[in-house]
Amino acid sequence: MGEFIIAVLIVSLLWVMWDVVKLILGERYREEQMMEACEPGRERMGRYAESFVQLADTFRAMPDRKECFSDEDVSEIFDEVRRKVCSFCPGWEYCWEKNCAGTYREAYELLHIIEEQGDADGGENASFMEICSCGTSFLQALRESFRIARVNLMWSNRLLENRRAVAEQLYETAAIMESAADLTYEVRPVDAGLEKQMDVRLRMHGIILREMWDAKRDGDRLELFLTMRTARKGRCVSTREIAGVVSDVCSRRMVPDRDSRTIINREYSTVLFCAEPDFMMLNGVAKVTKDGELVSGDNFSMFRRENGQMIMSLSDGMGSGTDACRESETVIELLEQFLHAGFGKETAVHMIHSTMMLQNNNRMFSTVDLCMVDLYTAECELLKIGASTTFFKKKEWVEAVSSTSLPMGFLQTLDYESARKKLDPGDFVIMVSDGVLDALPHQQAEEILKDIIWQSDTDNAQEMAKAILSRVLLYQKCKAKDDMTVLVGGLWRSK
Repeated sequence: MGEFIIAVLIVSLLWVMWDVVKLILGERYREEQMMEACEPGRERMGRYAESFVQLADTFRAMPDRKECFSDEDVSEIFDEVRRKVCSFCPGWEYCWEKNCAGTYREAYELLHIIEEQGDADGGENASFMEICSCGTSFLQALRESFRIARVNLMWSNRLLENRRAVAEQLYETAAIMESAADLTYEVRPVDAGLEKQMDVRLRMHGIILREMWDAKRDGDRLELFLTMRTARKGRCVSTREIAGVVSDVCSRRMVPDRDSRTIINREYSTVLFCAEPDFMMLNGVAKVTKDGELVSGDNFSMFRRENGQMIMSLSDGMGSGTDACRESETVIELLEQFLHAGFGKETAVHMIHSTMMLQNNNRMFSTVDLCMVDLYTAECELLKIGASTTFFKKKEWVEAVSSTSLPMGFLQTLDYESARKKLDPGDFVIMVSDGVLDALPHQQAEEILKDIIWQSDTDNAQEMAKAILSRVLLYQKCKAKDDMTVLVGGLWRSK
């Protein structure tokens, strides 16, 4: 009898060991399959990105813009004038053969006078006019050639600027491809034991799990893709109900992504479940249009990204009215689309800037004020391009973050400033357009607005925005001399 029990124990142990071996081998096989499926795609995306970088290098290697005429340009101007005027003059041989150096010197001084005084009336009293027998005709031809050369120089520089803008677009496109390849590679199967446990728990709720993937991206933040369907025909289950099961299995609060499906039915669907952020942000806005205008030149956006970042963005178009509104609206829409798609803030603003440089025929400019708050860590990142001051209302003081950068589209190279702040529950972020600070006494504008923010005794973001704007308008006797916008975001714990 004892030998029989020992035999049963040995067989049971071998059976368990066989299950463990199958489990380990199966998990390893699934990981190898995943790597084999991802690696060729990643390698191909890398080759595409490298091609775009090489193409961008070609554009960037082209000649830079010229601030003045080169020696070749000046020679072409003189050749054109000689052809039009001097070729018919009896003094040709003396001026351009016997006294060539002296004629060039006198003509060059005349060209310099025209450049300094303007091509309309410059050069009338130059010494060259007393020497040349065809001085009047020579001066008129030189003015015309100078004007044409100056226009050609302007368009040549404009073309070079557009080439650099295209190069920036290609660089950013390459960076986007590399980022997409990395994200594709990082999606991997979860631990087989966790997937088995999830499968059992979901079947108890009438859900059949087909696949489960780990999409860990930032730090230890947990993100899971589940491909599943209901077991019975005609039955539907909400993803929030499934999130409760996922939370129990993972031992942490999980919620379905905002853009995921809300209902699971008989058809297989893939849903992203993310760890719930520790914080939340409540927002408010108040704005007023410049007196006499029908639309505001300010535009803003407030939304939450799938990675748990709360985005507040504000753009002020130069001037006011319809044109300013169109410019700032384009910037905000593009910024929102890029950030929603998962691009980084630097990549987004570089893409928008190069686009503006390519189409900026009317030299319209817009500011960009971007605030990104990580709702998992309460870290706040600011990116400012020609934007007004941003204020932080803490428990014991009000802090200001200013910027000296120029608006987007003003320079060929993007000029921006960034800052990082740590927020605590109960802190507020206040973003304002230029019109708000311009409405206050110039020398003390920031200090006055700090006092106004500190005296706003409310924890409601919307009420705070209205109170700030109302107090500022009192300095202008309730008449807005420019478009004014106030954005407020308050950070609170989500639990």
